[in-house]
Amino acid sequence: MRSHNGVTRWLAAGTGTALALAALTACSGGSGGSGTIDGVAPTDLTDPTQPITITYAGAAYDAKQIQPVLDAFHEQHPNITVTYEAVPFDDFNSVLAARLTSSSDAIDVFDVDMPRTAAYAARGWLTDMTGTFPDLASAVDPGSLQAATVDGKLVTMPYQTSTNIMYYNKSLLSAAGIAAPGAAPADRETWEQITADAKKAQGAGAQYGLLFDQIDRYYQLQPLAESAGGGPGGTGDGNLTPDVTNDGWEKAFSWYGSLFADGLSPRGVSVADTPSLFAAGKVAYYVGGPWWGTQFVAEQGLDFGIAPFPAFEGGDAATPTGGWALGMNPQTTPDKANASAIFMKFMGIDDGGYAQYLSALAVPPSNLVGSAKFYDSEAFTDPRFAGVIDLMKSELADTATLRLQTVGYVEFEDVMTKTFDDIINGTDAKTALASASTQLDDAWSKYRQ
Repeated sequence: MRSHNGVTRWLAAGTGTALALAALTACSGGSGGSGTIDGVAPTDLTDPTQPITITYAGAAYDAKQIQPVLDAFHEQHPNITVTYEAVPFDDFNSVLAARLTSSSDAIDVFDVDMPRTAAYAARGWLTDMTGTFPDLASAVDPGSLQAATVDGKLVTMPYQTSTNIMYYNKSLLSAAGIAAPGAAPADRETWEQITADAKKAQGAGAQYGLLFDQIDRYYQLQPLAESAGGGPGGTGDGNLTPDVTNDGWEKAFSWYGSLFADGLSPRGVSVADTPSLFAAGKVAYYVGGPWWGTQFVAEQGLDFGIAPFPAFEGGDAATPTGGWALGMNPQTTPDKANASAIFMKFMGIDDGGYAQYLSALAVPPSNLVGSAKFYDSEAFTDPRFAGVIDLMKSELADTATLRLQTVGYVEFEDVMTKTFDDIINGTDAKTALASASTQLDDAWSKYRQ
């Protein structure tokens, strides 16, 4: 994977690893809800008349990538200096735990991986910005706004979202006598039909019939369970009752496991390697993000097309979504809170937000005006991407499905990644999901006390 346009770092946000959990759970509430949101951001923002410096810790972009955004902000707000500190995603939670409670080394603004919003709010890490940005609903997409809200309070400023599509290799489908799927949402095919066609394509010469970009990640696999009627994986108070053993989850992941058991999808392939397999012409159907467009367009001999993310027969369409937002340290001083809110407004609202200052965008900005630059990306002008812009806009508006919103999300993602790996490697889905349920029940017990 490449990192020059933010793809590598953004994809990391879809993964879960064990992240110093003992340090993160000490102040969480028992209900799995918001816990404490003590800080309240200022409602009247005024540019300071004296120089002030705020610290921004981020995991979505490295320092070089974000610098044009900071330069533009400093030009427009000369008395506010934003000091940016890039933090590897795997270290991010532990860094936040230390820096948000520090009296001498505190941060003021920080990136928030959207599905972790409730977890951060429960730990008292977020500030109520409801009165600061009362008109945000008219500026950002609905999914981003929902992800930024906990218990009716706006606690983050969303600036980046995402969606997925299905790529297909026209040559491999043609060799098998398979009609190319349409790009319109109304042309959405079922997983059952795609499976049958993937087998035909493999029989006609494709090395693999069907492959998912993020092969073991909840971000991309959640829609399978949702479309099968299984829900996001948690229910009850605070979504802290595991719900991964219902009929929908078992149907979805029995099907997913069969892809590997039947050889339609390859075992032993990392997430980093999946796009290269499609780019090399070895895969008939590839479910992935539009961020691979530049790589695929660069392959002149790759005759591909795009189609909607499929759904199970009789089930609702569901597509992955979510990205990054900004949170404010509730312990920051009033002057820094004012400066921080001005910066957050610049990133998420002003003139379309941060996107206008970046040379390339891997995913759509949350800002509805700013997303125009993403849709104008050069890759999407390639004829092979015909219909992709209307499709992405439709999916973000109609089928985007947020990841499980719970204070226990960090543990949930970690357990489910390991569970998906087990299913890929041959463990019966029902057995693997039952084990996951037990692990989650144990991991979440501390939140229910």
